[in-house]
Amino acid sequence: MTAAVALEDIAKDYPGVRALSGVSLDLRAGEVHALVGENGAGKSTLIRILSGDARPNRGRILVQGREVQFQSPSDARRHGIATIFQELMIVPGLSVAENVVLGSEPTLGWGQQIYSRSRAEQMAGEALKSLGLAAAIDPRASVESLSTAQKQIVEIARALLRNAPVIVLDEPTAALSDNEAEALLRILDRLRGQGSAILYVSHRLNEVRRIADRITVLRGGQHIATLPAAAVARTEELIELMVGRPIEELFPPRSPARGGTVLAVRGLGRTGAFEDVSFEVRAGEILGVAGLIGAGRTEVMRAIFAADPLDRGEILKDGRRLALRSPAEAIASGIAYLPEDRKEQGLVLTLQGHENLAMASLERYGGCGLVSWGRLRRSAQEVAARLQFRGDLEAPARVISGGNQQKLVIGKWVLSKADVLIFDEPTRGIDVGAKAEVYRLIYQLAMQGKAVIVVSSELPELVNLCHRIIVMSGGRVQDEMDAADFDERRILAAAFAAHVGADGAGERIQ
Repeated sequence: MTAAVALEDIAKDYPGVRALSGVSLDLRAGEVHALVGENGAGKSTLIRILSGDARPNRGRILVQGREVQFQSPSDARRHGIATIFQELMIVPGLSVAENVVLGSEPTLGWGQQIYSRSRAEQMAGEALKSLGLAAAIDPRASVESLSTAQKQIVEIARALLRNAPVIVLDEPTAALSDNEAEALLRILDRLRGQGSAILYVSHRLNEVRRIADRITVLRGGQHIATLPAAAVARTEELIELMVGRPIEELFPPRSPARGGTVLAVRGLGRTGAFEDVSFEVRAGEILGVAGLIGAGRTEVMRAIFAADPLDRGEILKDGRRLALRSPAEAIASGIAYLPEDRKEQGLVLTLQGHENLAMASLERYGGCGLVSWGRLRRSAQEVAARLQFRGDLEAPARVISGGNQQKLVIGKWVLSKADVLIFDEPTRGIDVGAKAEVYRLIYQLAMQGKAVIVVSSELPELVNLCHRIIVMSGGRVQDEMDAADFDERRILAAAFAAHVGADGAGERIQ
């Protein structure tokens, strides 16, 4: 069978770094081909070459058996390759519909010169409906009003609208709930049945085994293996191929008995987002927060950090009521927040690694507007060593791999000496090796007596890491359970509680 697209002996060099060396890969019609590897393995570089965003130093690209050279992304699109990048390609000032039809705008009138807003909204609605999410996203809404997950869905809808014969998806479910991810996988099943060639890049290895026909593993910029998905009996086999060593324990043992209450929230509410939210976290405890996307989890955590306002309720730390007016005051009170979108909210991508690490504690490295860069660099290097940071601290954060970027965000708060740490989706978009290291870091922080909150859409993550779990649905806390009572079915039932009332009531607060 002639491959829809083939990459042969691809090499790509950047200054001082060989990103890819002799990598070959082919995509066939009617097949989902998964690409896996640790952060920094070369997956993103390969995708950029396939999408026309980068040119290889060596090797060939063939489309339907004919050699081509992509000078730009538009060249790749003209050859039928649609790419959905992990970094969202969203135009904030446009509506959902305008983003979905971007590049395929419907027109009418003489000479087809008039943009048809109604047709664009209809097309966007149909694409969203095919994802099973028509009711969740209004095509007329501003894309700026959407969550990270909803913006990802807009990207997916745009690619589906183009009906490209080759679709490249880079971490398409990283920001999706389990339900939304399963809906996407069903769409991919349908596209495969219609003859699409799909390259699927994901760190969710169980998901990879569920959807892929073949799996290619990269490590250190080199091709390690391509094998039928049916030949992979255990996810651990993929992990060993990816990291080059067995990972004996993904989750560390649950830390021992906990201390007194460090953080307590009582009756928190903000109209339209969440209502009557109460919980507490003790020293040395890891509290998990489960729920569907849109349940109000992130909104509550941002309010505790004073990034968003509260209408009612109180926050107490060490028994003392806090009246926080800004994140700066939250930081001064010993509260840290690691946002779900590390690139937009957790890092300054143009600054160097050590500058990002010291950002929340600059006052400790100087005074009167002056910074002692020598002291700052030494402290940053010490923290980076503790976190097993493998990037270059002198490099801009934007060129560092996802797992190491996450370590920068964590390290920033370790350096700040906060004693309440809120992790919002801490392992989103990082590979399994980096996940194991993040879990170890969270465990170590709890062992040091920190109060830790972990918000996650991955139930195994919460069940294996946390001492207690609260479940949110419709902006309210629906259930709470200790480790001895953890039950994934019970957690899911509580997560859907606001959406399955007998009288249809209880939908998310409007």
